[in-house]
Amino acid sequence: MTDEAEEMAGILISILVEVEKTAPGLSLGQLIMFLHILRLEGVRMTALSELCGRHDAVVSRGVRAMAVAGDAGTLAPAYGLVELLRGSDARSRHLAPTAAGMALADRLSRLLGTAYGGQIQ
Repeated sequence: MTDEAEEMAGILISILVEVEKTAPGLSLGQLIMFLHILRLEGVRMTALSELCGRHDAVVSRGVRAMAVAGDAGTLAPAYGLVELLRGSDARSRHLAPTAAGMALADRLSRLLGTAYGGQIQ
């Protein structure tokens, strides 16, 4: 393995370890959903399905498992990373990271910034 590939593997491992500490059992698919929600705060559930290339039902279950415990429709394990906001019509749902989700994003950003000499913001 080249030095560059070894460094990249180390960075990815550090990131995945941090995610696992925060949300044990979070699937790779859910992590991809979470990252899209961070990038596109307010994204609609249907748009997230398209971005992830997954059926609406799969995305809905994944998002509801990342929602805050006690919120309507939340599924176990309720990681508390995402909140479902009602859109202008009663049927649409917009997604946004919670404070816990933003805290995880900040930790991941610091890991990337450290790995790249603080160049990533």
